Amino acid sequence: MPVPARGPRSTVARVPHPAVPAARRSPEEAAAAVSPRDRAVLMAVAAGRCTMGPEQGEGLMVDGRPCSDQFAGHRLVRAGLVRLVAQPPGRPSTVVLSPAGVALLGLPITV
Repeated sequence: MPVPARGPRSTVARVPHPAVPAARRSPEEAAAAVSPRDRAVLMAVAAGRCTMGPEQGEGLMVDGRPCSDQFAGHRLVRAGLVRLVAQPPGRPSTVVLSPAGVALLGLPITV
């Protein structure tokens, strides 16, 4: 039995996931897209309690323990809300808020 020919594929615009704020969004749109869990992680970062492992696949550590949301650290780095401070090889990187993260939380600190 012959297989019917398929027509040209329609192009579908990719819509970013609402939990991943893109760097090109306005601060108001980014604030609306950040979940309460992400805000809690950002507050822990602001308090200096977070690190990320030296390996690419290692996730966020809060108080030396793995964060329950294994993708939170990478999601916040990609969104431009936090950045990693390089450490010597083999040591975990310190995670600090970026200026966008400070603005999103509305904290009275300078970066």
